[in-house]
Amino acid sequence: MAQTISHRARWDADAETVYRTLVDGDYLQARLAELGGKDPALVERSVDDSGARLVLRHSVDVEFLPSVIKRFTGGDLVLDRVETWTPEAAGGYRGTFEVTVRGLPGKLVGKQSLHDVEGGSESTVEGSAEVPVPFVAGKIESIVNDQVGGLLDGEDEFTRRWLADKG
Repeated sequence: MAQTISHRARWDADAETVYRTLVDGDYLQARLAELGGKDPALVERSVDDSGARLVLRHSVDVEFLPSVIKRFTGGDLVLDRVETWTPEAAGGYRGTFEVTVRGLPGKLVGKQSLHDVEGGSESTVEGSAEVPVPFVAGKIESIVNDQVGGLLDGEDEFTRRWLADKG
């Protein structure tokens, strides 16, 4: 049975400013350098008036992983992440994300949004992890969700600092 992930962040800036930051190449490189683990990469960045597509690679050092994950990965946990963003006619942005973990079957998929709210904007991430491995699927799904949730928290803090420095 798939496990869900839900993440919400509130921003002091409007949705347009936050979106422009989230898809900015310099911002993404700096965020990956700080939070991406070993050999992080901005694999692809495509941004135009119709939206954005980002492909990122992050890793978690093997020393921080439980044995059930090490059995499959044989080393560091490498997360490949694809994000899309599309502007909405009424304002704000909607998109999708997919996270795969090298060496593990399954993936984390979901939707994301960014909209203006009173005093700023709010982003949401809603998804689910599904790992089709008998007996240990729930444990692996939980670990992947925890790792991605921690990554999102770290990215939120980085983004707040970036917005404060650039704003």
